[in-house]
Amino acid sequence: MYVSKLDTRIQAERLETLVQNLPSSLFSTASVSLFLFYIVYGRVQTINAVLWITAILALTLIRTKHLYRIKGKPEEYLNEESKILAGIFFSGLLFGSSALFVFPFSDFSAQVLIFFLFSSMIAGSVSLYSVHILAFLAYSLPILFIFLYRASTLSDMLLILFLVGLVYYAVMLTTMLRVNRSILKSLKTQYLNKDLAHNLSSAKEELENSYIELKQENSARKETEKRLYHLANYDTLTGLANRHMFKEELKRSIKTTKADGSQMALIFLDLDNFKIINDTMGHAMGDKLLIAASSRLKSLLDSKSHIARLGGDEFVIIINQANNKKVTDLADRVISLLEKPFIFNENEMFIGTSIGISLYPDDTQEIETLLSYADTAMYTAKEKGKNNYQFFTSQMNKDIQFRHDIETKLHHAIGNNEFRIEYQPKIDINTQKVVGAEALLRWDQKDLGTISPSIFIPIAEESSLISLIGRWVISQVCSDIAHLKESFNNDLCISINVSSSQILHQNLPQMLQENLDRYAIHTECIELEFTENMLIKQARKSLEVLRSLDKMGITLSIDDFGTGYSSLNYLKTLPIHVLKIDKSFISDIPNSEGDCAIVKSIISLAHNLDLKIIAEGIETPEQLRFLKENGCSVIQGFYFSKPLDINAFSAYINVSSPELATHLI
Repeated sequence: MYVSKLDTRIQAERLETLVQNLPSSLFSTASVSLFLFYIVYGRVQTINAVLWITAILALTLIRTKHLYRIKGKPEEYLNEESKILAGIFFSGLLFGSSALFVFPFSDFSAQVLIFFLFSSMIAGSVSLYSVHILAFLAYSLPILFIFLYRASTLSDMLLILFLVGLVYYAVMLTTMLRVNRSILKSLKTQYLNKDLAHNLSSAKEELENSYIELKQENSARKETEKRLYHLANYDTLTGLANRHMFKEELKRSIKTTKADGSQMALIFLDLDNFKIINDTMGHAMGDKLLIAASSRLKSLLDSKSHIARLGGDEFVIIINQANNKKVTDLADRVISLLEKPFIFNENEMFIGTSIGISLYPDDTQEIETLLSYADTAMYTAKEKGKNNYQFFTSQMNKDIQFRHDIETKLHHAIGNNEFRIEYQPKIDINTQKVVGAEALLRWDQKDLGTISPSIFIPIAEESSLISLIGRWVISQVCSDIAHLKESFNNDLCISINVSSSQILHQNLPQMLQENLDRYAIHTECIELEFTENMLIKQARKSLEVLRSLDKMGITLSIDDFGTGYSSLNYLKTLPIHVLKIDKSFISDIPNSEGDCAIVKSIISLAHNLDLKIIAEGIETPEQLRFLKENGCSVIQGFYFSKPLDINAFSAYINVSSPELATHLI
């Protein structure tokens, strides 16, 4: 049968009250039994009286031990209920059995006293067992039935008294049942109220906890949304707006500009020389530089301007309510601020910035086009020497289209065999012989014709095609050297111009060695020319590569010496073998005293450092005479020969020394 939790708790509480009253019941039963034993002792058989009192006291002891074991353990009361009731029942049974075993038939007064004691014990059990009707019945019914049996054997007067007591018992039992129901109802109400209060308290606590959890979840959700918003709209390195945020801000600025009829400027800037610093000093240093540059840029802006990092070293600035003076002033301040040195851990670094500017609505009203125009103007600023700013013009579009066309055609130049090598001879003034040549790359494009190296080389360097082209040049020159050796049995030294990307991104020594082995030529046949700007900007990486090349026996030359940084320190640290005087110093000698002084100083410097010296761009006998008188041993230029293809160069080598001598007189 199903018993509800409520009924179980009520029953447990009733049992707890019953257990609390049991010591009084045990004490009263034992006391009254001893008193009764005292009354009947000597009036009945002694053995019966002793056995009877012994049984009662033994049962009392057993119940006391049982009570001691379970007292204070309410969780065991329900499990022990049957044992408790059994103990109560046997107590009532043994006490009532006195009317059978130790009843003094010969003493009327003792009989009356016994009946009085029976009635008193039944009456006393009312208060002890009132909360548990079964306990009352278990205790009183054995006494009552034995009382009834004994009363039936006595005189009429005692029977009448017993019947009156029986009626009183019935009334008392009925009253107890009513009271017990009332108690049960009260307990149920009490527990229901407790349950209700507990449930309300639990519900309140759960509601409060749910509110706190919901509040925490909302807070965490808002924090997550905030973090996701920041990741989606801001650059994680610099904290500036990213490309997505920039476009949204640009849309708002255009809308505002269109509404108030003003002008908006878009400044696109790229950090000059950042790539070199990032490649040579590491990405960690590059990141520090970007953060510092971003901080400087932000310090220049007012509340109406916005800045974003598009990626890498590219930044854009939106200037609202712009005018020409406001834009140029900001561009000048950006250039001035960024060209100041950056110092990190005692490392001093210098960069610049190339800036392109486009205007809304003057140049275009399209967002992507406006950004593209600013980007185009920025590349024009780079082509004009870097660290300057340029406003977009329509001509720039044509230049960009041409540049794109050249870059596209460069991708197919090697596959279409459009490249060729020309060689400009180098003449030893003292021996009057051809001692080598400079390999010069030429491009005969099938649609555009011959394209100047000054046009396609910078494009190839910026598009990374220079690496593939450089590989082809080295392979072709080595092949031509092998041909010359086979034809003339001599080891002419051919110089090859090397780009910065070949040092940074290629294993140049290994590639050279592979070609030397492939064509079976000596390292003395190869000379590599580097610009001094490239060597200084990439000093760390350059030194490592140059030392490897020097160990191989490759001749290393500085091209256009004196036109770059002109730092003499690298001449001491780098394994350089040859200095090449730039033709810009040759063109005005001997008429320009300044150029004459510079050339003399370079020749003297080379001799003092035990370096070979070569002069390029010789076009007049006066230039030749000046160089010879001042100790320049090797020369090249149009005075002797223009650049020649391999066949013409082979024929030129066969020119007799007397024919060369006519130029050298």
